[in-house]
Amino acid sequence: MRSSLFRPADKALRLGGKSILLSPHALLAGCILALIITLLLVFALTQGALPLTLREVYYQLTHAQAPASLNQTLFWQMRLPRSVVAIIAGAVLGAAGAVMQSTTRNGLADPSLLGIKETACLVVWIELLFFPTLSPLWRPISAMIAGLLVTGIVMLLARGTSGSRFILIGIGMSWGLNALLGVILTTLDPKQAQQLMLWMAGSLQHATIETAQLMVVIALPIVALLLYSCRASTILQLGDATATSLGVSPLPINRLRVIGAVILTALTVSTVGSIGFIGLMAPHLTRRMVSGGQSYLLCGSALVGALLLLLADCVGRLAFAPTQLPAGIIVALLGGPFLFILLWKRATQRQ
Repeated sequence: MRSSLFRPADKALRLGGKSILLSPHALLAGCILALIITLLLVFALTQGALPLTLREVYYQLTHAQAPASLNQTLFWQMRLPRSVVAIIAGAVLGAAGAVMQSTTRNGLADPSLLGIKETACLVVWIELLFFPTLSPLWRPISAMIAGLLVTGIVMLLARGTSGSRFILIGIGMSWGLNALLGVILTTLDPKQAQQLMLWMAGSLQHATIETAQLMVVIALPIVALLLYSCRASTILQLGDATATSLGVSPLPINRLRVIGAVILTALTVSTVGSIGFIGLMAPHLTRRMVSGGQSYLLCGSALVGALLLLLADCVGRLAFAPTQLPAGIIVALLGGPFLFILLWKRATQRQ
């Protein structure tokens, strides 16, 4: 008898003694998304106050050690780091959102709505204000520890990670921490407040190649671990009782995935600032394109998240030139109506 988890459209690829299910439709969608991201990346690298030709971009990529010039500075210190960090951060946030929604079985679940974003911001603010000479390497580490602590408190109060109780307590925690951040802002001088507000807006203008490298080093093993847990997570979607009868224990899998999502979110906030709604929108848009197991959702959400944030950064940088709007603001302009539509659909479905 064919398992309900095995869809006829999937193809089995055998590697040694193991088989991997591949969906031609999902692979096609992934390739199209990757192509769009590549084209948008080329656009981001060539367009700006000082346009660069494709030949100049190719020259800069192949002659990184050439004598310093205006084009080299523009390419290597501004456009390339900014665009690459946008892709990495968007992918990380999209993956974290997919994990959080599937684990809580709630389409409104988003790491940015659970107080993780505000916690990471608070930790970064403290380091910027009181420990300005501290190495930037400590920001993601301290933000991840604080994010895990707050998530542990939310899980303890909610008695688990399932149901709307977990989401509601997380939103309450988020609002409380937001109020605390507002109180801190009112006590600072205008220069410090402006610096922290720019951080809260999710600006990518200070991104560097080192930032991209740090994010990749931390995010890759976490994403790999989450991918490894996708098979068990797909079984969990059938229900805890069914999963238990199939030999999958829900509690450790759910905890592992929530911890992974928290680490990814805290990493992004601590390196590029507060950017919300990517984790909310990316999984929903991915479900419109592909269906199947959690691995498809995770990879698709990462690609959609990367596309959304890179597009938001391009719009904020180019549409209002010479003024630049932080990518976080552009994403919020899209995410607010998106959340409203989700809530409206839920209300109509209940009626």
